[in-house]
Order: sequence, then structure tokens, then C-alpha cells
Amino acid sequence: MSFNTERLSHAYITDSTFANTLAMAVVCSAPDGKKPCMSCIHCDKAARNIHPDITVVKHIDNKHIISVDQIREVKKDVYLVPNDAEKKAYLIENADSMNINAQNALLQVLEEPPAHTVFILSTNNPAALLPTIYSRCVDLKAHSPEDTFEDSDGPNELDTIVGDFMEALTGNNVKLMECMFSIDKLDRHAFQIFLALTREKIIQTLKESSRTGNPDTSKALVQAEKVIIKAGEMMDLNVSPGHISGFICASVI
Repeated sequence: MSFNTERLSHAYITDSTFANTLAMAVVCSAPDGKKPCMSCIHCDKAARNIHPDITVVKHIDNKHIISVDQIREVKKDVYLVPNDAEKKAYLIENADSMNINAQNALLQVLEEPPAHTVFILSTNNPAALLPTIYSRCVDLKAHSPEDTFEDSDGPNELDTIVGDFMEALTGNNVKLMECMFSIDKLDRHAFQIFLALTREKIIQTLKESSRTGNPDTSKALVQAEKVIIKAGEMMDLNVSPGHISGFICASVI
């Protein structure tokens, strides 16, 4: 099983079937998009559980609870640059065992994650997670890695929609309406992935525009990111994707 790490989100909810493989893919140094290669030094270290850029968080006592102190230790480390690989993976095993304080502490970093960090929440009970946690993660239990991350002969539907949305931010209202029509057809899980991918693309483009010094572009992107964040909050309140897409369209037009 392989992942196209060029499309990696900053956070995932999955189970043990995918979690370790995904962590290995995050640190893999193979030159192409499909990872893990299972042959590079990073994959070797990950397979032997000695990779310095893969941090596993698990409950460490008989209470079977991941405490807020454990998550605070993660927050201290998360902004440090990776040791060996280009990215760092934080694998939280039995993520549903985080108490409320721990989940709230994790939420703070999920809202503004460093670009070099990927969180992997492994759980068989995602319903035990706060809705605000869930909405900021891509659920790999709802979409298989092959459907969501494997390379194909061309861009998948979500890539196309995200690309159309980014083009619409330049003032192309026709493209925006076409994009919203496509979003209306997405189910909740696909819509959640759209929000995650779009925010990542906005952040990436913001970094590029800061180097070119285009204030108009930066202003539009900052506003668009605020809209996408608000859309995620609306998902937490169980608002339908159709209503949210209307909100997005009205906010960025």
C-alpha cells in the first residue's frame, strides 16, 4: 500500500491498518510521489521503530488515558524542525483515549499546524473525538488510501475542484459558480477533504505570494482562509455542505 505524499493533509483519522504505513510514508525519502518505498534509510528506521521524526503517543498507565500533559509535550516539540526527514509524523494511538483537556490542547495545534508536521490519529471510535478535532482531519476510514492518495493518469475530482476554487479567488466569478456547483455534489466526507486540501493550498500560495510581494493576492488569500476556517466550524454544527458552499460563494465573491 502506498500514498501520494504530494497530497498529504496535516491530520488524519485512521485505524491501525493504515496508521503505521502512513507514518512511514510521511518520512520516506523516495523521489516520486508514491510512498513508502520500503527501501530508503527512513523507511528502514521507521520499520525498526527508531526514526527520530516519528513520535508515537499512547497511554502510559493503567488508566488508559492520554493526558493533557502528554499532548503539551507534543506541542513543545511540534514546531521544531525535523531531525532527518522533510516532515515529522505524530502518531496518536487509541486517540479516543485522549481526555477532553488533551483533545482541546491538540485542537490548538491542529488549527495552525506547522507545514512540516502530519498528525495521525489512530482510533476505532472516531465518534469519541470532539467534532472540532474530527472536522480538521481527513478520515481514511471513509476513503481508502487507493481512492484518496494513489497517483492516477490525471487529477482526481477534488484536485480539480480545489484548483477551480483557487482560480476563482482571482476574481473569476464564473469559475466560482462552476466550482460551487461541483461542491454541492460532494458528500460530507468528500466536502471535509475539500476544505482541508483548500486550506493547505491557500497557505502554500500565501507563502509564495509573500515572496513575490503581491499585497492584493495576499489579502484575498487571507480572507479566503478565514472563510474556509468558518466553513469547518459550520461542519461542526452539522450544517449541510450545500448551505456551506453557498456561504463560501457569498463570502469570497
